[in-house]
Amino acid sequence: MPTQLETILAGNDITEIQHQLRIYLMNHPQDNDGELAEAITKINEQQLGVWMIHDGKVFIEDETKWNQSYLAEQQIELHNNFSQERFLHMMTVANFLASDPSNEAPPEPFKLYGASMGTIMTVGVIIFCIIAITMVLVIRNQFI
Repeated sequence: MPTQLETILAGNDITEIQHQLRIYLMNHPQDNDGELAEAITKINEQQLGVWMIHDGKVFIEDETKWNQSYLAEQQIELHNNFSQERFLHMMTVANFLASDPSNEAPPEPFKLYGASMGTIMTVGVIIFCIIAITMVLVIRNQFI
């Protein structure tokens, strides 16, 4: 019976193969069954065109600086540049983090920019709209 990744590789849909490799890596960071390593070998043997040319961005090689935040950054970079070098690096980082659960990302400080600011602004607009509607209804009820 073919494995999950073997079935995907048989389809020859490059985008789907890349997607499933990312998912499989995150769900099986230690690749205990060797399925991911076997899939990479098959991709290379069959020259499926899954890999992009590496964009040249340097990886952090110091294991003491690897954490879940760094792995998440690499996932984003992998989405933009699906290179074999980055994928293999991610396998190494994911395996390292999975083998030592104390490698959690440090709590991120509250910041007033980026995603946090977007959330704050959205909540502010909603509150403003609620206040405005309430005021219109109160004024309307006073004069009717």
